[in-house]
Parts: sequence; structure tokens; C-alpha cells
Amino acid sequence: MTNKVVLEFKGISKSFPNKNGSLQVLKDFSLTIRKGEIVALVGPSGCGKTTLLNVAAGLVERDSGELVLDREKRLAYVFQEPRLLPWKTVDENIWFVQEQFLEAENARLLRNRLLEKAELSAFRNAYPAALSGGMKQRVELIRALSVEPEVLLMDEPFKSLDVALRTQLWDLLLEEHERQGFTMLFSTHDPGEAMILADRVVILTDKPTRIMHEVVMDEPRDRRLQQFDVALSPINSDTLTIFDPFYSIHCSHNGRNAVFPRND
Repeated sequence: MTNKVVLEFKGISKSFPNKNGSLQVLKDFSLTIRKGEIVALVGPSGCGKTTLLNVAAGLVERDSGELVLDREKRLAYVFQEPRLLPWKTVDENIWFVQEQFLEAENARLLRNRLLEKAELSAFRNAYPAALSGGMKQRVELIRALSVEPEVLLMDEPFKSLDVALRTQLWDLLLEEHERQGFTMLFSTHDPGEAMILADRVVILTDKPTRIMHEVVMDEPRDRRLQQFDVALSPINSDTLTIFDPFYSIHCSHNGRNAVFPRND
């Protein structure tokens, strides 16, 4: 990770129309992300995490503020729900995005390696209708990684997966991050997932969202599970119980606590 800024939100505001006029989701929101950094967005449902990602991806136009992102950089986006083309096989879905960026043989080798690591080689000729939800989500992640992105956006990409599959994909994601060096911004409701994957965890308030607290994860990832009592199952918004800005930030799930210690 370097000090070079790759993605920056500068005073971003965004409202959406509703029956009462408008709903302000973002108001003067600012966040800076540096090259190679993995940043997790954690906050209540509906607070604006997806809106932030969509603004970064250019899918939603901001009302005001400035987005700093070089559009020449190769960007990939993993959505909450798989968006595979139903008329194309797994292999064809991945090649469909690869062919815009990579030479055919290099693309094939990368595609084969990722499919093997995700245990999907046997399904490369299957159509999405024949895949389970978890398999589709694996293909979605592989498709994003297969273009060797410079910026990777992910919106709760592991929320519907069981613990074993999620941890398998965490390993794959981190391995590719080590190899490719991309910058990553992702949202999650799982504090354990945020602590394990991210270099920095950004805690958001309810809408209009602002940053309540930022936690820099200084410990190596392989040591974090030894230091924190992490609930590995996803948590829902009604179990995200305590955000304490003065001492620590606690997220409770099934009687277990994940504690984000303050750095100051």
C-alpha cells in the first residue's frame, strides 16, 4: 500500500425522490482510499453503503461534491446479487468481460486458475440456471478478479454464503489481492468479515450517512482471529447493537461480541 490516492469522495451529497419530496442518503460525505488499500464500510441497513459504491462505479450521479477516480483505471464491481448472463455458460460469462482487457491466452490461463481455486472447473460449461446461489456468487467474484482490476468494488458479496464457503472465498480474494495489488472498497454487515479482510474499517451512521469512526487494522490478518472474538456468521441490522464512539465499537451476534478497539 502506498500514499497515492486512488479513490476519493469529496463532500458527496445524494438524495432520492420519495412521496414526501426527497430522501437524503449522503450529505457532504468524504473518504480517501489509497492504492492497494482494502477498506470496509460497516453500518445499518439503508445507510447509504450501496449508494456510495454506485457513485464510485458511475452508476449513480451525485447531486454535489467531487469524486476523484481515474476512469482509465480498470474497475470491477461485485453486486449483492449475481448478475450473470443467463444465455452464456460460466466460462463464457467470465470471458465476456475479460475480452475487453486481456489477450485471449492470458485470459484463459487466469480463468482456469480462478475456476480451479473456486472449485468450479467442472461447471465451466454450465449455464447459470444450473448453478446454486453460492456457485453463482463464486462465479461473480471470479469474473471480477479475472479482469485483473485496479479498483475492486463489492457490495455485501458474501452475505448469502455459509461460513465454510465464505472463508474459502476470503482466502481466494486475499490471495489475488496479494498477487494483483488492487484497491478495494466493500460493504458488509459482518464485523468479523470487516476485521479480517480490511486494512481499515469505516463505521457509518444512519442516513444521511457520515463516518462515525475509522479503525485501522494494524495486526496481520492471520493473527486477528486469535485476538478478537469474531462471530463468523453474518449479522442483521437489528443485531448490530452498540456503536460506542468513546471507548470501542461493539457488534453483537448470538451472544458473542466482535470489538473494534479505538486507535486513539
